[in-house]
Amino acid sequence: MDHIVEIFYSFQSPYCYLTIDRLTQLGEKFDIKAIWQPYMIKASNIGNAQMSDDQISYIKEDATRLAAKQGLPLNFIERWPYNEFDPEKSIRGALVASDLGMLYEYNIKMFQRWWDTAEDPNEQSFIIELCDDLDVDPNEYSGRINSSDVRDRVRGLTKRARTLGIFDIPMILINKERFYGIQGIIDAENKLAELGLKKA
Repeated sequence: MDHIVEIFYSFQSPYCYLTIDRLTQLGEKFDIKAIWQPYMIKASNIGNAQMSDDQISYIKEDATRLAAKQGLPLNFIERWPYNEFDPEKSIRGALVASDLGMLYEYNIKMFQRWWDTAEDPNEQSFIIELCDDLDVDPNEYSGRINSSDVRDRVRGLTKRARTLGIFDIPMILINKERFYGIQGIIDAENKLAELGLKKA
């Protein structure tokens, strides 16, 4: 029987960008089936409107500190998070990439676009470049991400996340037990080890 672990993440979050490798390693370190759930903060009840200027300032300070510690580039666009990129296509693209069996590659390229070069992931030139890198026909990709099925799945994911109590990301669910943030990843690893799921 597969032990299912759900990973809720968003391209809008600098913390997801900074922990993407560690989150990916959960499936490599433990005998689990990791299900990645791309989450649109913009469509939820969390996000910009609920953050004070002090909170935003701290997130920038903290994320910059963590990025430097990991040797990763990190760039916030001007007036983040109020002036951030529209995440909808990136989220829909993640579902399509998952269907095509190339979600990891897609996530890496998308996070780099959002937080390394801080360029709009919705630009047509990037979409063409992305499809070329993933060896996907641009017309097929465009058709898939704009389909009513994928749009409905995004809405379904957002609705389900609310019912599960996903209040922020990154968040990991193990048997519906929530583990939030960077410390939550450590706690989730410990929980999986306690369950005897660590690979030999």
